[in-house]
Amino acid sequence: MNRNISISVLAVILIGFFTAGFISIGSDRSSKNPVLPENLGTVVHPVSQNSDLPPIYTDNFDGANDTTSLKARGYKVWYRGSGPQGTFATWFQGDGGVFPAFNGPATGYVACNYQVVTGTNNIDSWLVIPRVTGGLVAGDSLIFRIRSTYVATTNYPDSFRVMYSAIGDSIPEGTWVELGRFRALNPPVGQNTWERRGFRAPTAGVNARFAIRYNVVNGGPNGSNSDYSGIDALEIIRTSAPSTCNNYSSQWCALGAFPVLPAATYFDAASWVGDTLYVQAPSTAGAGATTIYRYTYGGSWSTGVPCLTAVSGASMSTAGGKLYLIGGGASVTVGGTTVQEYNPATGTWTAKAPLPAALSAHGSVTWGDSVIFVVGGPYTGAATNLAVHYYRVASNTWGTIAASLPSGQGRRTFAMGITGGNKIVISCGFNTVYLNSTYVGTIGANASLITWTAAPNAPVALSRPGGVGFNNYFYLVGGDTNTTAVKNDKVFVFNSQTNTWFYTIPSNPNPVSNMMNAITAKCINDTVKIFQAGGYTAASAASNVFAVLGCGPTITGIPNITNEIPSSYSLSQNYPNPFNPSTKISFALPKAGNVKLIVFDLLGREVATLVNEYRTSGNHVVDFNAVNFASGVYFYRIEAGDFTATKKMLLVK
Repeated sequence: MNRNISISVLAVILIGFFTAGFISIGSDRSSKNPVLPENLGTVVHPVSQNSDLPPIYTDNFDGANDTTSLKARGYKVWYRGSGPQGTFATWFQGDGGVFPAFNGPATGYVACNYQVVTGTNNIDSWLVIPRVTGGLVAGDSLIFRIRSTYVATTNYPDSFRVMYSAIGDSIPEGTWVELGRFRALNPPVGQNTWERRGFRAPTAGVNARFAIRYNVVNGGPNGSNSDYSGIDALEIIRTSAPSTCNNYSSQWCALGAFPVLPAATYFDAASWVGDTLYVQAPSTAGAGATTIYRYTYGGSWSTGVPCLTAVSGASMSTAGGKLYLIGGGASVTVGGTTVQEYNPATGTWTAKAPLPAALSAHGSVTWGDSVIFVVGGPYTGAATNLAVHYYRVASNTWGTIAASLPSGQGRRTFAMGITGGNKIVISCGFNTVYLNSTYVGTIGANASLITWTAAPNAPVALSRPGGVGFNNYFYLVGGDTNTTAVKNDKVFVFNSQTNTWFYTIPSNPNPVSNMMNAITAKCINDTVKIFQAGGYTAASAASNVFAVLGCGPTITGIPNITNEIPSSYSLSQNYPNPFNPSTKISFALPKAGNVKLIVFDLLGREVATLVNEYRTSGNHVVDFNAVNFASGVYFYRIEAGDFTATKKMLLVK
């Protein structure tokens, strides 16, 4: 019998079953055909966490993992599938003959499979993680490795959900919130690749628990879905919530304060993943290379895993805890379509769906941790290229917004960044002449529309500068002012909220150009720092200098949360925006009084009350956690005395 199933995943509705499939172990399912939707991975995306702190709970599953042993260690295992339970336990000892463990003995992992149900039924097998002494705090992260069977002609993917109970329920019928869902990896035959998954606790709880659910529709020995998967190397790590970063460095640090790169480079590309900065470094002559350097703040440089294809003039962006090296060619003048993904958890590079056009000397930014936008280039013919390409990470698919940029605004070797959550800033560059024009593109809710508006020109016309955005601010760094022998030693700071160039930072100790995609920003100790790796000097030579704008007092003119009593009421734009699942909303009260801060949806229905109480005068910050809300546009409104204000925010999952 040939059975085809149709799977429908509602990307903005967080209810219903998450459908996935499954091949058999020990039974012939060659007559069954799973149907996989392109948007299977876009339903709910967890946020991968990184931390240098020691774990507060660890289980490598190197011993016995039968039901009795799991319960003895504090786990709760529950069968909630439909129909009578099958011949296998909900969770059981891994089978090294199917695939070996991530680490330790070959059978040292906990497994689940389709035989937990009978006939054709829905699978819902719960593994409730033991309580942690002292409880969990908001931001603690459950991190584990997971994989399914090897890639075959036909694969029936397994699906999982991760749950959280702040009050520590030990049965599925308790109070749980879903943190995310995903499909288990099917690695290539012979490669024991385990994917790293991480999920953050949204709230604190003395008895709080995480849970992992093996959750498949139409599974079982006679079903068309489900197979066999394993979990290994499980940890709970204490991680703090991300900082809003209230300070912005105003001075360059002395060059000796930071180590030089292992070799000089330019036309390089850089991006942070967690606490590690990655740099793809072309040769000292700017030629394409596969060289990757890594740096951890306060540490030293090391050489990373080489990328798959040698490139120069590529861009690099981070999404979902992975690097994406996009485009570039044998030299900056040669465009390329390659997209190379690096997973730090496995140390492997993977070729992804190619760019729709061959590009170099372009730029890329990540929106909502799920979509990467590519603007500008190629090196030759950039003036007439008005298209913007967008890459959806979960589905590994590209789209193109034709003629997106305003007429005459195509460019190459320019500066680019994302600010305010959904505003792409492009500035300067070259399109037959040196440019100082600046444009801001506001990303639409579905990522397939960008509305561009002209901003004030940059203070200086520049070619080959670098750029980066953080919060509402865009940094324009370096570049050529007229010829390669005249470098810009200033940083110009643009406020995308007020649409002004409002601050200039002088005296870059290593003024360079040709580092369009090698300027990065990171919040360290509540201070935004800007990093410049390599570049091309006025002496027409590659540089190995690692310059850091990370010293001195904070930039004046950038507001932060202070203890001063404000002179007027105000409601600030939430940050981050878009967000998933949490964001911060700030408001100012010049005098004490009753305050109401509510969230409502597009239909005007009130969905959350964040504040409804007496508040003292001053500056206030409120967290909004939308883990139980669907993706989409929401509004928040404040009522305080005679003051009311409303702003829009975007939840992207």
